[in-house]
Amino acid sequence: MGKISGKSLAEKYLDFQEPCVTVLAGGREIPAGKGIYLDYTEVISSVGPQPDMAVLCYRAGRYTEQDFTLLEGCLAVGQRMEVLTGYAGQESRIFLGYLHQVEAVDGMRDYVEYTLTCLDVKGLMKKNNALRISGAQKAQQQLEDILGQSCYRSLVEKKKIETLPKELNQDCVINGETHYDWLCGLAARADYEFFCGRGEMVFRKAGRQGPDCLELAVEYGLLEVRGTVTMAEQTGYVQVCGHNRMDEKTVGRAEWPGAPGPFAGGIQQALRGIGLCLRDPEAETGEQAKQRAKTMMERRAGRCSRIRAVNLGIPELRPGILADITSGNAESLSGRISSLTSP
Repeated sequence: MGKISGKSLAEKYLDFQEPCVTVLAGGREIPAGKGIYLDYTEVISSVGPQPDMAVLCYRAGRYTEQDFTLLEGCLAVGQRMEVLTGYAGQESRIFLGYLHQVEAVDGMRDYVEYTLTCLDVKGLMKKNNALRISGAQKAQQQLEDILGQSCYRSLVEKKKIETLPKELNQDCVINGETHYDWLCGLAARADYEFFCGRGEMVFRKAGRQGPDCLELAVEYGLLEVRGTVTMAEQTGYVQVCGHNRMDEKTVGRAEWPGAPGPFAGGIQQALRGIGLCLRDPEAETGEQAKQRAKTMMERRAGRCSRIRAVNLGIPELRPGILADITSGNAESLSGRISSLTSP
């Protein structure tokens, strides 16, 4: 595993002193200067189900030599959008998607404000559905067919698609769900992550470690660390009851696996004798029911102990990367975490 040190990033970006951003609309940079400027940029990325989003706000001064039509001519809804950021002229792409919405507001001030909302390819997947009622294809084939459709290719430059576990790769039907809903549902059942914010489509086992680990420390841009241990959503066990026509035993159970951190020592005792029994008609075998129970429990347990860190924005800090946090001597505020969201 490669280590990305805070010192090397500070040297690369000249101590983070000169932030820069470039926005490309349809492959062309949106013009700025002479009264037109980018007021703020926000990019929200995660390994979760929601599409990655970029919100850009431009302001055009009323009393300027710049013609508003020059800016407005670049804002065609539906076109490909890219956002590159960095420091001291060293920029990297942090978003690839399409222009979902443009809102122009004249607040009767000395400028007109244009707010651009951009989504990644999952936004398009909400507009496309599938109807597969024969049950002749397995889930893996359905997955690859959907992700390979030509309507998504301009926003997907690379793909990393892991094979589904055998117990979930069964003959399946799609009853008119959107591509987005079906893929998110499949990811949830398999405990997979499904995301695509920088042009790389990823469908993989949740919690998979990436090739690099990023060091976050106060002297290199770490602004805040917050550690939380909670019993919210926690339970001692999850039991899933399935169904099949042969009336075979289709019950699976998963116990609470424990949680890391200095505050979690009493949770297991508190959860003794507490559990959830759930029915899942799609679980047709005991192995499938066991896998569903395990997936549900892992998701719940993963929300028991967590660390939230706020750092200076850097392109290397992306969803899915591991981060080593150093924050004084407090055990609860230091350690290795996986980045789930990058706002």
